[in-house]
Amino acid sequence: MIAIGVLAVAIPLVFAALAQSANSAMTAEAETRCASIIPACLAEVRASREGHSGYFAATSAGQSFPTKDETWMLAFSKEGRHLGKLHKDDYDHGIRELDGEPIYYISAMSCTPDLASGSKITSMMRVDITLEFPASAPVKNRKIIFFHSCIP
Repeated sequence: MIAIGVLAVAIPLVFAALAQSANSAMTAEAETRCASIIPACLAEVRASREGHSGYFAATSAGQSFPTKDETWMLAFSKEGRHLGKLHKDDYDHGIRELDGEPIYYISAMSCTPDLASGSKITSMMRVDITLEFPASAPVKNRKIIFFHSCIP
């Protein structure tokens, strides 16, 4: 009887540990992919500033994005290769593939004036980039890693 009691306590703990290790592995993999995903996002932001982004409208220095009518979200493969732009509905509800390619990560980007210094006048804009996973989950159920940078 004691052995059954020990098993009744030990088995759920083992399953909980396995589930936690799977979450840790997914997070570690996402953190590894950040090395290629975040620079790709910043390259798209810079390309937008120069007027030749493959996914987003042209912006000028000092201009915030996205506007009310836009979304700035990109889909990425398991290897960190960007697959294309996402629509708001796909972002909100989750998406498994884009043009036949499996999606593992989603990156959302926004840019606002950087007023962190307390000054109302600044020439720099704060760029916020999120890396979200798994892409198939609704936005409220995804893990999110936040990144911040500044651009003119």
